[in-house]
Amino acid sequence: MKKHNISPEKAKLISTLLVSIIFMAIVLSISNLYTKRLLNNAKDEYFENIQIMMDGFERIISLQLNAYTNYLNAYYMDINIQLRNNLEDPTQKITQLLTRYNYTKHPDFLDLYYLTPNGKAYLSDGTSIFMNPELHKSLSGDYDIFISGICKPSIRDQYIFCIEKPVYETHKIIGVLGASINLEKLKNRTTGLKIGSRESFMLLDKDGYFLVHSRPDVIGLKYTPKDKSLAHTSTENLAKSPAQTIISQADDGSYIYLVTSKIPESGWTLSLKVSMNEINAIYAIQKRSKIMIIFFSIITICALVFVEAKLLDFFQKKQLIETVYDPLTNLWTRVRFEKEALRMIRNPRSKFILIEADIRGFKFINQNYGEEAADQLILYYSKALSRYVTEYHGIIGRGFADHFYILIKINSVHKAMNTFRDKMNIITEEIKSYEIPFFPKFGISFLMPGDRAKGNTIQSLIGQASFAKSTIKDNLLTQYSVYNSKLLEKINEERFIESHMQQALEDHEFFVMYQPKISLANDKIVGAEALVRWNSPKLGLMTPDKFIPLFEQNGFITKLDYYVYEEVFKFIQKRLMKDLPIVPISVNMSRNHNKPEKFMHDFMEIFTKYSIPPKLIQIEILERSVMDNSTLSDITDKLHKEGFSVAMDDFGSGESSLNMLTKIPVDVLKFDREFLNASTDKEGRIDKKSEKFIHILIDLSKNLDKQTVFEGVETQAQRDFLRSINCDQAQGFFYSKPLSEQDFVQFIRIHS
Repeated sequence: MKKHNISPEKAKLISTLLVSIIFMAIVLSISNLYTKRLLNNAKDEYFENIQIMMDGFERIISLQLNAYTNYLNAYYMDINIQLRNNLEDPTQKITQLLTRYNYTKHPDFLDLYYLTPNGKAYLSDGTSIFMNPELHKSLSGDYDIFISGICKPSIRDQYIFCIEKPVYETHKIIGVLGASINLEKLKNRTTGLKIGSRESFMLLDKDGYFLVHSRPDVIGLKYTPKDKSLAHTSTENLAKSPAQTIISQADDGSYIYLVTSKIPESGWTLSLKVSMNEINAIYAIQKRSKIMIIFFSIITICALVFVEAKLLDFFQKKQLIETVYDPLTNLWTRVRFEKEALRMIRNPRSKFILIEADIRGFKFINQNYGEEAADQLILYYSKALSRYVTEYHGIIGRGFADHFYILIKINSVHKAMNTFRDKMNIITEEIKSYEIPFFPKFGISFLMPGDRAKGNTIQSLIGQASFAKSTIKDNLLTQYSVYNSKLLEKINEERFIESHMQQALEDHEFFVMYQPKISLANDKIVGAEALVRWNSPKLGLMTPDKFIPLFEQNGFITKLDYYVYEEVFKFIQKRLMKDLPIVPISVNMSRNHNKPEKFMHDFMEIFTKYSIPPKLIQIEILERSVMDNSTLSDITDKLHKEGFSVAMDDFGSGESSLNMLTKIPVDVLKFDREFLNASTDKEGRIDKKSEKFIHILIDLSKNLDKQTVFEGVETQAQRDFLRSINCDQAQGFFYSKPLSEQDFVQFIRIHS
């Protein structure tokens, strides 16, 4: 057999080729694995970024649904209060309230309605329709708040969904309070993001019907893929399944990824459609890389590293666009602002000022000028703030709606405040030229060396600034407030008062003092006003200005009123039973008593427990009450029928005093102390113009057969003037301060 010899040149060539092939195979294998790992990581990061965006939009939708729910809860609470205070038919009362709410309802609400168990629904526009009660799960009592799916009622040419809350009477459901909401408005406030070339958000209700979709013609429909193997990815099944990432088929036949998330408040499903082409485009890089590796292994490795860097940069930018920067103003979001602020404040020796800024009445601007105009205003305001922040090398971010956060490193609190005031004045002047008038307000907090040891974080700084800003409220003369310990003391004191007020009432910590009313004809006592005080074991003796405004806000003032009434009745009866002298006592009726029938029922229930003639009790009503004239007149008439006299307190401090005189049949006019305080000089004399004006008021009162009482009489000159113009009575420190029961008894004995 003949041997085939191979020349050394050929052997070397073959050896070189084999080594090259083996080397290229090894490089190809390693590079292929490395490329796969890079691209799989990129794909994973792609979907992780998508999930972050899904979480963000889930939160946005949840917040919006909560906002709608809060509006409905506010109406619900008011209805419950009205039903408790009203003996009328609940359905009639609720429908009356709905008509009133029609003008103040949320701009996204199409209708407010009240549905009875028999299916009759009363709408806030005054009409009524029939609804199938079987479709309203709130009637079952299984839901405190029920959010429906999509529907298109016959009376509306648009898609809506409903939020409903059952209404109870003695633990029994008597109906449902609901609101129908424009689905398009929800979409405009929440979704609309587009991530790649074909991706888009979809929102499904609990039955799988489309609430939001990039194609308007499929709203209100369900969808099942044509590929039967993917039937489990129909919208009906997705609506019933937990959050997932799954392959499905679009209506054009292309295959897609679906990333889903759940909206906990409604049970809806948020879904993002991701085109397979986007993912395949990533893997196409791998195929091209294999060919390049065969011929240029080293170049390919370098190219892959370069591609990796570009891919990561690409995905990072996709993430940054939506989760780091606010899409309207291009400022940092609050989350990113807090992260950057945390880096800034790491130096324990540095000082910082944090400013929270917003716009007064922004909701009003948004409702009256529209969302587009409101967005343009936000953009304009953000640029004005950014110029100030950039000048001082600070950082700025945007939170919800009109809220902005600013952090600047400072050297001195005093200099920082001077700079802030200067810049605030400049910004205020600048924004006056804007077409929509708006007024900014600011809350300020400081981070000083040593504060970090106390646990102060950037979140606590924001909370402090926000609290400081909240204390401004509607005071247009104040544009900013600085957080300090006194603000915290005030809120803590209010919280203590609210948490202890009921127990204080039960423990008789409240007590009555009596300020005498003196006849100007003979300087004899002819009456007194009952005034409440609070002697708290922890806060000490408190005057009414400490707790009355707070009680008026939370409604506790009505309980305190009845407590004072009973204490006065006890005192009078005790004097009568011992046949001791007594004078008529006037008690105050707070502005919260706005139901004449209920007030008279509760008042008389206490009064009839004691043997007191009505002539010894006078009720003082406030001219500045929130009640309308007809309600005040109704209460006055009812009190007169029971034999009580009625005085109008603080007369002249309101806006329609003269007009009210002819409409409310009160017996006595008590003139506000400001008439005297504002016109009395240091020597206690009243200026001539004020004397003429007061004289006219007294003459007018006399012509209307009203008795007259002046509060705040503190000097002899004031007393002599009032006596000269025939004012009937005076009350004030010139005669006596408010007296304890024991001192008041002594005063009666001396001045009768």
